[in-house]
Amino acid sequence: MGSARVSVIIPYFKRGEIFERGLDTVLAQDYGNKEIIVVDNHSEDDVKQRILARQAGIKLIELPENGGACIARNVGARAASGDILVILDDDAGFLSPLELSKLMKIFDNQPDVHVVAFQVCEPETGELCLRDWCHPRYWKEFAQTEFETDHFGEGASAFRREVFEKTGGYYEKLFYGAEGLDMELRVMDQGFKIIYTPEVRVWHQVSGKARTNDRQYYYFTRNYIWMAYRDYPLWRGARFLSFKLAMMLYLTIRVGCYPSFLRGLWDGVMGLRHIHPDRRPISRATMNRWLALEKGRPGFLTRMARHRARPQL
Repeated sequence: MGSARVSVIIPYFKRGEIFERGLDTVLAQDYGNKEIIVVDNHSEDDVKQRILARQAGIKLIELPENGGACIARNVGARAASGDILVILDDDAGFLSPLELSKLMKIFDNQPDVHVVAFQVCEPETGELCLRDWCHPRYWKEFAQTEFETDHFGEGASAFRREVFEKTGGYYEKLFYGAEGLDMELRVMDQGFKIIYTPEVRVWHQVSGKARTNDRQYYYFTRNYIWMAYRDYPLWRGARFLSFKLAMMLYLTIRVGCYPSFLRGLWDGVMGLRHIHPDRRPISRATMNRWLALEKGRPGFLTRMARHRARPQL
C-alpha cells in the first residue's frame, strides 16, 4: 500500500475543548498523506472557529440537523478520498505522533485485514481503558497481544475503504447507541477480518455532553430490540435480546432510569415495522465464525467485575 492516503473522520457534537485536544493529536501525526474531515452534527457552537484557527486545511462538513453518530460517520466516509478511513470520536485522540504510521504498517503487512481496532487508553495515565474493552478475550492476558476479534470501537478504529462500500456503513436508523454491534456483524457477514492491535493507541476522555443517562438507557434499549430483529435469525435474536435486556434492566435498577428504559422498550417494539424492510439476518457461516471468536470471552463473573471497576453506562 506504500504511501496510501488516510482519511481521519471526526464526528463532532458540542465537545469543544476535548475535541481541540484530540484534533491537535491528529495534526501532529508524522504520516504525511492524510486528510482530516470533521462532521459537525449541528452543534451550533464555535467548532468552525476552532478549526479555522489552526489553518491546517481541515475539511468541515456542517449538517443541517443532528442526525446522530451513524449519519455523521457515513457522511464523512462518503466525503473521504483516502484508501484507509480512520474514525475517531470527538472526545478521543492519538497517544503519540506515530500512531498513523504504525497503523499503515499493519495494513501494508496484513492484506487480509480489513478493520483494525485500536487500543483505547485512559487519558491521564495511558493505561488500558477497561470501559472500552469489549473484545472476546480476557484483558489481563490479551491487552498487549494482537488477535482476531469481533469488536471494534466506533470511535477508535480504521477501515479499508471497501468495507464501507460493501456494508453501506453504519445503520442510520439507530442514530446512536450500540450501533457498532450492528456494523460488526455486517462487516463479518461480508467476509472481512477484524483485528485488535495494541500497537495503535488512542486516549478516550469520556465526555458527559450528549451522553446523559436518559439518552443512553433509551437508545441502547431500543436499539438492542431493533438489532435482534434486523441482524439475527429469530431464535438467535431472541437469545441475544434476552441477555441484553436483562443487562439493561440491571443497569436501570442501579441508576433508576426507569422512564428511559421503558420508553426504549416501547419504541423498540413499536418501531419494528420501520426496521422490517431492512431485516438482513447474518448467514449461518457468519454466525459460526462469530461463535468461534466468542469462545474466548471470559465468564460472566469476570465480565461483571470489569464492569463494576469501569461501567460502560
